[in-house]
Amino acid sequence: MGKRGEKAAKGIGMRGARLIPDRVDISERPEIVESRERLGDWEGDTVHGQNANLVTLVDRKSRFTLVQRVFSKTKEEVANAMIELLGQVHTVLTVTLDNGAEFADHVRVSNETGASMYFAKPHASWQRGTNENTNGRIRRFWPKKFDMATLTEQEIEDRILLLNLTPRKVLGGLTPFEDFTSKRVALIT
Repeated sequence: MGKRGEKAAKGIGMRGARLIPDRVDISERPEIVESRERLGDWEGDTVHGQNANLVTLVDRKSRFTLVQRVFSKTKEEVANAMIELLGQVHTVLTVTLDNGAEFADHVRVSNETGASMYFAKPHASWQRGTNENTNGRIRRFWPKKFDMATLTEQEIEDRILLLNLTPRKVLGGLTPFEDFTSKRVALIT
């Protein structure tokens, strides 16, 4: 058996998942979430930078994106950011996360937002593909090793607004903002 097979056989691939108490696997998530028929099903992750990170949440249906900078990836700081971000929107039903230790305080997030929390399988980033795609778009603004601590809050808000006001083919030419709010935005007047 090769090294990869040996690691899988020993369960090393589940190491991150074991750090998360009360973890609920993605296999338990309601099927409607997969269909992208409703607003309020979010995917979450962190985008790493020098001296700071971004907590990102993306609605699966509309691709509407919420972002907050954190200066450490402690479970408390990431949970606080998620609670604040989800408190800004009208619909929060589920959140699907990866198995990073920064999400270990997910029960508190669930209690404060009412969201059911689920975790993708380890090493299965495609199970949160919307968030991974969005993080790639965010990397166009701020590449790896960029010092995110140097950004102003206004710079972050402006870039995320631009992201949310960019028409998407997958949304039939609507912007994530338009799809999420059901309001049309005149970008050219």
